[in-house]
Amino acid sequence: MTDTYLSAARDLVIQGMHESQVALSAELEYHLATALAHYIDHPILPDRLTLRLVELAQRRARWAESRQIGDACLISCAFFAARLTRHGGTIVHYAGLGQSAYEIAGMPDVAQGFPDMLDVLQASRPMVKERSLTYADEPQDETGILILGPKYRH
Repeated sequence: MTDTYLSAARDLVIQGMHESQVALSAELEYHLATALAHYIDHPILPDRLTLRLVELAQRRARWAESRQIGDACLISCAFFAARLTRHGGTIVHYAGLGQSAYEIAGMPDVAQGFPDMLDVLQASRPMVKERSLTYADEPQDETGILILGPKYRH
């Protein structure tokens, strides 16, 4: 993780705290910023989160692996809710799963702060609107684009 990623992630957390009016403790703010910074250049694998946590619990895995599942649940609930719920899951389930993963990792304060961190992340998301553009030379052909709102800074 580079300082640039951590700085960008911290900016998003600060923005999210301001927008959501949720004041995170210094510990939760740091945890959230480092989790975001880590996943800037690492893929999130939200599929099979429940099974991964059960497997970790059965083989008594290291705390770091449980923390990664908690982080993946937190970020996925905030940014990839549609993907999580596509096959019938609920955000409540995945939020509870993330809290359980943090508990298993020995991070009870982070587990308890999960809802607040989720609110901050959701408030820091860019405003995305879909709009279609029509090219003058091909009026019948429309192309969909995404317009990012003014909240998106990075």
